[in-house]
Amino acid sequence: MSKGNGGEGLIRFACILNILGLVLIMVAIFKLTPITLVVSITFGGILIAFSLVLYIFVVIRDLRARGVI
Repeated sequence: MSKGNGGEGLIRFACILNILGLVLIMVAIFKLTPITLVVSITFGGILIAFSLVLYIFVVIRDLRARGVI
């Protein structure tokens, strides 16, 4: 990753969001009720999707900075 473009902070933030999303999804495993299932899958999925978007954004920005794309 190129230095100075702020990508490292975004990657760390994406990792934190991903871990939080996985923890939310695991809540449904340990306490299975209809409401925990809906809430954990919905919000966990949103957090994981957002972390994936952040990761892809940083990768594309880094590739552009290196002149690959």
